Amino acid sequence: MSAQIVQTRLFDEVHGYWNGEGPLWKLFWVYGVLFSTFGGFVLMAGVMQRLLPAPVLLVLLGAALFYTAFILLSIWRSAFNIYSDPLGIEREAWGWLARVLTFGWAINAAAASLMLLQYTLNY
Repeated sequence: MSAQIVQTRLFDEVHGYWNGEGPLWKLFWVYGVLFSTFGGFVLMAGVMQRLLPAPVLLVLLGAALFYTAFILLSIWRSAFNIYSDPLGIEREAWGWLARVLTFGWAINAAAASLMLLQYTLNY
């Protein structure tokens, strides 16, 4: 598979999620939970070990917030893209659960970002 095809598929997938298309499970669990947890761990470890000077932290934090905003808005838009009733629970209930968790996730991301900034800038 050529790099051009991979790049086109990735762009199409990202664009589709932005438009509220694609399966919710992959967006929520893979791109949301897995990638965000790993990125948050790396960022937090760098801050706690004082490996990141403030300008680098600001750039990384900005990138992380951009990624988080993209994921949260995409999950919100894709919340009802569930094609069965997992665990016997109606798909509509899963969609609303995804939206409620997304709201809490946004509050958590904002609070964590402020705490990282305070810790780095020694407030």
